[in-house]
Amino acid sequence: MIKKSLTLAGLAAVLVFSNSAMAYKSKYTHDGCKKPQFKNMQPEAYNSDTKIEADAEAEISFTVSSDIEPASINIVAKKIPLKYKHEFKGSFYQITAKLPAELSGKYARINVDATALMGCVGKDGWLVKIKN
Repeated sequence: MIKKSLTLAGLAAVLVFSNSAMAYKSKYTHDGCKKPQFKNMQPEAYNSDTKIEADAEAEISFTVSSDIEPASINIVAKKIPLKYKHEFKGSFYQITAKLPAELSGKYARINVDATALMGCVGKDGWLVKIKN
């Protein structure tokens, strides 16, 4: 009975440890640095199913995890750097920028990147079709 209880306790400990190790691996790089996470990109990405288009000179926005240095954020739309505003919301930053007028009637890939406090760089982006 005692041997069976110890075996079950050992098995439970192994399962807990392996889940913790997998969670660490999925969120962090090999050196323990956590990459910034980008979410809630607006306007939504253009694709052949949705065919969502952004208005000319529309505001774009996204959120990024709070462990970044706000001054490290780079936003580029079709090779044009965008000026942005950031607002700290507790567990993330809300980032907003405006699409340049010269992109009206075109497709533009919006690329974003930011550097975390420990030096890890996160990158993301999405495609936007802009109305005339």
